[in-house]
Amino acid sequence: MKRRKKIRIRSFLGALILGLGIWGTVGNIKAAGYEKEIDLSNQNSLFQLCEYMDSIETDLMKSTYAVSGEMLGTITDRLQRDTAGAKESLSFLSPGETPLSGTYKFLSQVGDYTAYLSRKTERGEKITEEERLALRELSTLAAELSLKFQYMGDLLSGDYFSFEEISDAVVNSSPDSENTVSYLDTISDAEEAFGNYPTLIYDGPFSDNLLNRESVFLENKEEITKEEAKKIAADILGTEEKMLVAEEETAGKLAAFCFRTENYSISITKKGGYPLEIMSVITAGEEKHSKADATEKAKSFLRLHGFSDMVTTYSASNDGICTVNFAYKQGSFICYPDLIKVSVNLTDGRITAFEASDYLMNHKEREIPPFGITPEEAMKDIIGTVTKVSAAVIPQKDGTERYTYELLCEGTDSQHILVYKDIETGEEADILILLYSDNGTLTK
Repeated sequence: MKRRKKIRIRSFLGALILGLGIWGTVGNIKAAGYEKEIDLSNQNSLFQLCEYMDSIETDLMKSTYAVSGEMLGTITDRLQRDTAGAKESLSFLSPGETPLSGTYKFLSQVGDYTAYLSRKTERGEKITEEERLALRELSTLAAELSLKFQYMGDLLSGDYFSFEEISDAVVNSSPDSENTVSYLDTISDAEEAFGNYPTLIYDGPFSDNLLNRESVFLENKEEITKEEAKKIAADILGTEEKMLVAEEETAGKLAAFCFRTENYSISITKKGGYPLEIMSVITAGEEKHSKADATEKAKSFLRLHGFSDMVTTYSASNDGICTVNFAYKQGSFICYPDLIKVSVNLTDGRITAFEASDYLMNHKEREIPPFGITPEEAMKDIIGTVTKVSAAVIPQKDGTERYTYELLCEGTDSQHILVYKDIETGEEADILILLYSDNGTLTK
């Protein structure tokens, strides 16, 4: 390898590792004769590792705001799954004996530490400020690890360097990996040995009870004919029926007739004749409409086609397309399960995408239970400063719904958090982190 190239690799990657010992085991991979497919395999493992680390970072941050043992237990379950997955991805990058590197130990202790705190809260004990600080530090480290893995993956995907060349630059560093997680050593006596790391069976959001659910909204709606659906589609797209070409129909819980024009595709539900999805191939040019304009156009589109009492929740813009999320509002409650997404082209203000599957599956008039606690009681024990209190219906992974207070809070480093508490019991139901950017606001 040329000296200039070695210098460029070392100067770039040296800034990435920052003493975390990411590649303490990468020397086991470095060997002569590795072909292109090995780099691709390593690249895939890196990308999986990035996804796991991003999820770990988010849940660690959420855990700093969790108060109840139930909520911390839910977060801990996800962390156990993701740290196990991350360690598996790491093992593909270091076949053979696989000694504990700083990264591998970090992943193990993340799972063990949060499990320790979860058991502590279940015994009725409070999490101390020092322990919350440790969680924040873990979250910061996870974010740094994720960023570094992403850079490595980008180098491989760009075909700038082989995995072996990247290894040359990284393996020559001398990070003190023990310092990375030394502040967790105090809990070693309270946790099981890493060799007994549990296997987690994870029942994710697409479990059978969700897949087998019927549409609540369409359940009693009458079926329409294909010709009726074609007329509805033409009216929505503002074109003549003769301009629509029929495509293959879709089956399932939201069975639909499908059509296309030169620039659009659209699907209309067989039950009730509601628009299910619209997609456009038209790209945006110079932005001539504001996000506020786009939101108003999206609202008008919903009202025009029978979707009333919808309120804006969040929005984001990308490549000249503004996507606005709407949720149904019943009384004072925002019903997040009844979600519709509308995308608007900021060049000409036309609707470029529409997606209503959540709304069509979940929408109904709900029997809202009486409040068991006051907003002031819901604000107790919140980590941070509460700036707004609302009422919201939120979906659960098992297909049920919870009626909650939605508490907008300002936490550490001016970070904004949404904490959801059950209106009857005051139990924590969920925690979301708000992400602000020039393109809009999203949650994770």
